[in-house]
Parts: sequence; C-alpha cells; structure tokens
Amino acid sequence: MPTPIIDSHVHLWPESAANADGHAWMGIVTQLAKQHVLSDYRRAAKQESSSDVKVDGIVYVETDRKYQADTSKPLEQWAKGPLDEIKFLRSIVEGNASQTHSELLKGIVAWAPLDQGLQVFEQWLELVKQTVGDQTWSKIKGFRFLLQAITDQTEFEKLVFGQEFLHTLRAFSSGGRDLVFDVGVDAHSGGLWQLEAWAKVLEQVNGNGKSRTKFVMNHLCKPDLTESHTPAASQSSEFQQWSQCIQKFASHPRVYMKLSGAFSELSNGKVNTTSAEELASRIKPWTDVVFDAFGSDRIMFGSDWPVSNIRGPAGEDSWSVWKDVVDVVIRQRQLSDDQQSRIWAGTAKEAYSLE
Repeated sequence: MPTPIIDSHVHLWPESAANADGHAWMGIVTQLAKQHVLSDYRRAAKQESSSDVKVDGIVYVETDRKYQADTSKPLEQWAKGPLDEIKFLRSIVEGNASQTHSELLKGIVAWAPLDQGLQVFEQWLELVKQTVGDQTWSKIKGFRFLLQAITDQTEFEKLVFGQEFLHTLRAFSSGGRDLVFDVGVDAHSGGLWQLEAWAKVLEQVNGNGKSRTKFVMNHLCKPDLTESHTPAASQSSEFQQWSQCIQKFASHPRVYMKLSGAFSELSNGKVNTTSAEELASRIKPWTDVVFDAFGSDRIMFGSDWPVSNIRGPAGEDSWSVWKDVVDVVIRQRQLSDDQQSRIWAGTAKEAYSLE
C-alpha cells in the first residue's frame, strides 16, 4: 500500500516570476529560472503513474521573491513581489489550474517582513488577508523571513536580538493565533554562529513559558555534509557545535525539524551517487543527532523541490532519490509504523495545523 506523504517543503512559481526580476537569486541559479508549478511537482514525485508513494498534500514555502524595503512608500508597493506570490497561490487554492492541485496544497508558509517591526508585520497580515480571501487565508499556516542570507554576524544579531523582532515572534502565538515561523539558518555557508544566536532567540521567545510560538527548523540547519567532513564528523569541533545547537533547539517542545535540504550540502557540485544506502550512510552522523534530540514525533519529511534538483544526483528525478534516502534512514532507526507515519505526514499535520 502506498505510503501517504505530506511534503513539508515545496517551492512553486509561475513563468512570469521565473527570472531575475521575480527572484534576484535566479540571476545566479539559472537552472531554476523556468516555471515550476504543481503539475511539474506531481511528475517529479511520480504522482502521474503507479507508484509506492502517495503525496496527500504539500506545504508551500515562500521563494524569496524580489523586493526592496522602503517604508516611505506604501507596503503594498514596496512588497509587490511577495504580494504577487500570494496572488499566485490564491489562483491555485481557488482551483484555477485544477481541483486536484487545490486539494494538494494543504498549507502555506508565506513571506513576512520580520525585519520591519511588529507594526509593519501586523499591517502585512491585514494586507495579505485582504488580498487572498478567506479560502486561501485559511491555508496560511506560518511565515518565513530568510535569515541565512545575513552573513554579517553583527547585522544578524542586531536583528534577531532586537526587541521588535522578538515581540513579532511572540505575536505569532498571541491573540488566538497559532502561526508557525519557519527558520532558515545555515551552518555551512552562513556560519555556526547563526545557530548559536538562534538558540538564544528561542530562549528569549519561548523560554520559561513566555509564549507558545511554534518554530520549524529547515534543512537540518544546513550543516556541511561534504565527504571530507563525513568520516571523522563525530570528532570535529564543528560537528560538536552543530550538535549542541540542535540539542538546544530540541529542548523547546514547540520546535520541529525538517528532514530536508541535504543534497545542497552534500557536495559542491552534483551529488555523485543515486544509492540511497550510501547517501543515508554519509549523513548518518547528522541524522542520528537529529533523531536523538527531537525524537520521531518532531521530525518531518520535506523534499525542498525543486531546489533539490540542482545538486541532486538524478537532476529532475531527485525527488524520488531523497524519498528513498529518508526511507533508509527511517529503517535504520527501526521505527514503529506509527513513528514512521509521523515523519512522512503526521508531524507536518501537527506543526502546521493541517486539515
């Protein structure tokens, strides 16, 4: 019987945004500068054919649309790119493409201007609500503001330790809200200090029961998984620092981890094998830490499609390879059927309050 999956990390964009005007990063990552919509995703996940995989739903994660913050102008003007992203999602939810696609999109993690303070965040929520209508608004389960790109430590810490930022995070769970903040920090390219700073943020926001905001850590926090690090990984100070941060994150019961994004960190080029067993073995020191810290009930599967295609070993067929890698990781952990179903679907449903 097919394994029911909720893919907790999927990116989509229409042809109109598949360029450097829509996404500044597409001027560099040109392989992704083409349309990626749900029909493409379904093909990649082999949902158009008989398969041992059944994707019951996806969680859409914002794609870092291009914008230039200028608070002297109206929010809807300077945040036009992210607002266009929301309008694109509304067209999916309301079935403009197909009813199948509408039903597949279970949850949305949208962009939000968390660097602009609580008042602007509240304005953004109201603007989004007005723009998307009730049906799409009901699917917006959380927000993300990518922190990993802030590679200057002073700038990063000034933002995340600032009272406005902390107040905004607390507002995710105040006034009857139950919004999720998706956390993008990068141990490999950004620096382990990003993770260490985030551990302090969690303590400030949720420590001692201060608030009940839910956080979902993306992509194992992007550790360096290249082969040169793997053999003696457990002995390296870098690995130990990363492990300590993971354990600190997991000490907060409303923090979750996505088992995703590894292909981007396994190699500086294309990953050189499609063997799920070999790839699971390479990342085992890291996945062991994550499972030991979070337990199976706070870990969720995510494909990071289509970003996973760039360095994925099978190009546009890399979705299936990652699914197989996760399958091996789960089998090696000797998890019960209930624990396995948590990783494939249950944890995402809980974290994002999916219907």
